[in-house]
Amino acid sequence: MPLHVNLYHEIQRQELDRKRDPLRLGMMGLAVIAVGFVAFYFVALEQSHEVGVKFGALQDQFSKLDPKAKAAKARQDELNQEIAASETMTKAVDDRFFWAPVLDQILQAVPKTVQLTHLTAQVNEAATPGYTVTITGIASAMEPRKEAEALRMALTARLNTQCNGATSMFKSLEDSEEFVMLDGHRLSTANFTIQVELPMKDAGAPAPAVPARKPKLVAAE
Repeated sequence: MPLHVNLYHEIQRQELDRKRDPLRLGMMGLAVIAVGFVAFYFVALEQSHEVGVKFGALQDQFSKLDPKAKAAKARQDELNQEIAASETMTKAVDDRFFWAPVLDQILQAVPKTVQLTHLTAQVNEAATPGYTVTITGIASAMEPRKEAEALRMALTARLNTQCNGATSMFKSLEDSEEFVMLDGHRLSTANFTIQVELPMKDAGAPAPAVPARKPKLVAAE
């Protein structure tokens, strides 16, 4: 059996100890870490460059679209103003008050013994919005005051078919010294002024007609 004698064991041990030196291992670890940081730096730098390129492209695109966006916003504001004005006009048309049916009811309520001399109408913008009709005329009958009162009641009844809640009252009712001839009869007269108040709600709403005396305007003889 051959015998082997290792004459370099001390040298090999020193070499092994050198390889296992903590300082050397630490320096190698630091070198690896440094290389890793350098590689990460270059990767981050490349990513940053790509982000910068994309940002520049987006900024350039924004600079082109921004004027168009501002113009579109201005146009939108103009259209909103036009729509608001149109809606206001439409509401004004939809909420308008029809005077023709009211005047028709007034004429139908007037008997031949009454002559209308003046009529005014106005829109009230007070705390209680509505419409006011002022009627001035001459009533002729044996008792003209009663005839004027009958007209006032007929007006109230008929106008309530157009505006629910309509009211009427005398602003003045005075006997006159004048007489008129009607159907061969000499009749006394009374001057009157009736004020009719029409509420704004339900104004102009259609309603069934109320029978009344057939209207006929006559002039005093």
